[in-house]
Amino acid sequence: MADAKVNTFFISEKISKVRWVPEQLRESERFLSGSWDMPKNFVRIWRLHKNQYDDSDYNEYVPRCSDKLAMDGDVTGLEFVTDDAAVVSCSNGRITLLKIKKAVEEDLLQEEAHSEVLHKFKASGRSACCTSISVYGKEVATVGEDGRLNIVDTQAHLAVRRSLEADSCSLLSVLYVNPQEVLTANRMGIIRMFDIRSASDGTATSAFMTSCEDDKRCNYVSCLTSHPTQPHIVLAGSEEGSITVWDLRNPGYPASYLSAHSSPITDIGFHRSDPSKLFTTAECGELWLWAQHPTMGGVHKGMEATSAENTNPWLNGERAKSRINVTSLMSDLRKAINSFDSQSSKIICGSDSEAIYFVDNII
Repeated sequence: MADAKVNTFFISEKISKVRWVPEQLRESERFLSGSWDMPKNFVRIWRLHKNQYDDSDYNEYVPRCSDKLAMDGDVTGLEFVTDDAAVVSCSNGRITLLKIKKAVEEDLLQEEAHSEVLHKFKASGRSACCTSISVYGKEVATVGEDGRLNIVDTQAHLAVRRSLEADSCSLLSVLYVNPQEVLTANRMGIIRMFDIRSASDGTATSAFMTSCEDDKRCNYVSCLTSHPTQPHIVLAGSEEGSITVWDLRNPGYPASYLSAHSSPITDIGFHRSDPSKLFTTAECGELWLWAQHPTMGGVHKGMEATSAENTNPWLNGERAKSRINVTSLMSDLRKAINSFDSQSSKIICGSDSEAIYFVDNII
């Protein structure tokens, strides 16, 4: 990997979520951002334009906002359902379906549907924050501070297909493992798996707890992701900044536990086209790249390659550290990097420093 190049663009908004707009057969020049903790929060669509004042050999691109939609609350989730439709979750307990109208000059954002209040507290009846969403096909799973898991159909004007009382405390993250199974993670560090096709009373099919350096305290799960080609491998970022890995074929004990950041991990995910690379961001303003070593078996050891060498390195326990290189792409921002998205050799990040960062040459 060549030296990464970082470009910074200040936009006067704290960014909670960023996502590249999907494109077929070429790199995207558009992305969406969602803000939080502002007097008025927005989802914006941006397009990269060449800097006309830059005459250098490396002409950087600058983002320009072409449209925006006001949100009623902080943006807590942003995921694409199709190439031109995205779902946004907010702190008011609702989700919104947005449509992107691409054009030669100015792209437009259009609100297609608005859900009912999906999350609310029983005692007061007031809305609860929708803390996380996950998309599989045309379905969206939502979780919130009320401990409820909802399955919403984006093709039926965001109608709720299934609603489960999944936990007695706040849920912070949700992840589709496959069309039938969904993981939820709570503030106590407990991850539960639900079969959303058969669950009727909110009973989980399995439950397991994240690891922690201090056995006397809980370690909440801040974000979840699964391996792109082996979805039974699940990674959880945590409050203490560590990564815990499970093999869902045998979830009783973590397959690996890796010390990482010195502050809570805010986002975790694999590169969209290269599953050998994982990225994590943290509240202390760090972006790390975890790159898998090339397989040693076969090339250097002939036919003597062991089964351990052919195992996904994330499942190798303590040996995982020797099979994965960790590179700091950004550090010392002093404000949280809340979200990132990858494409080809580029990473885009959103931060509490009211800036958007582009990191190039990551591959």
